[in-house]
Amino acid sequence: MKTFKKMTALFSFLGAINITHSALAAETPVSEQPDYSETQWRTFYGEKPVDYRPEFWVTYYGSEEQEACYVPDAVSLANGSPIRKKIYKQFIAEETDSHQNYTIRYPNKFKLNGCVYSSGGGQFYMEEKSDDPRLNQEPYTSKTSIRRFSLIRGARVMVISLIGDHRLEDFSRGKTYVNKSDYNIFCYKRDTDLSLSRNEKPMPSKFINCFSSSIENGAKKLFAYNSYISYTIDFWKQHPDINLNLRLSNKTYCDKDDFCEKHNLPKLDDKFFNHQNSEELYQKGD
Repeated sequence: MKTFKKMTALFSFLGAINITHSALAAETPVSEQPDYSETQWRTFYGEKPVDYRPEFWVTYYGSEEQEACYVPDAVSLANGSPIRKKIYKQFIAEETDSHQNYTIRYPNKFKLNGCVYSSGGGQFYMEEKSDDPRLNQEPYTSKTSIRRFSLIRGARVMVISLIGDHRLEDFSRGKTYVNKSDYNIFCYKRDTDLSLSRNEKPMPSKFINCFSSSIENGAKKLFAYNSYISYTIDFWKQHPDINLNLRLSNKTYCDKDDFCEKHNLPKLDDKFFNHQNSEELYQKGD
């Protein structure tokens, strides 16, 4: 998705990354080159499966304090407040070492057309490489579409959110990872069949799902498919480089009894996701 031209697509996507601001869809015209002179450049890096490529998806919002950062003559449908401009970007990983390692580098903020845009987190995604021309055609272009997953595997590995420093103690006691700067993540292939409507025949779909589980300062931590990890604002500013290592299963799994039996695939269970198994899977594979 390069732009958000449909209201429904916009709200669906923003909802997935926990944006609470509801607004009219608006594209930000670009008439000059971004100014990165005051930005903090951030990096994700690590090892990855050779046949997959990570991405990071970010929505940048204009400053609340600058008039140039608001959409002219537009107000929110929810509360009538002015609408800040926003820009959505996808940053694709650069690969090194025979495609075994990756780096994603992106700006935390930038200035454009008199407006300072900044981000507060985003979505980390990974997708199987493919030259299939159908991936550039409807209805397969959306990277979160079930139809796309009938052609290649992909996954939203995690959603990154920023929290106030005063919430650190509460998050430290919970399951959500907080202020962790390096991860060993195991991703497993999963097959299933899904339908878009009751009247549509289920289609074979293939995914990857990623997870990590560990004990951090006495608390059991877990993120699985589409989970959040969190950073306090101060930690985020002081740690611009995050190490995310990703390894992929050899086996293909399933989560439905009838599908598993039909295709002779091992079924996932709760034991698969415990912290002892997480590290063993990452280090030794399945």
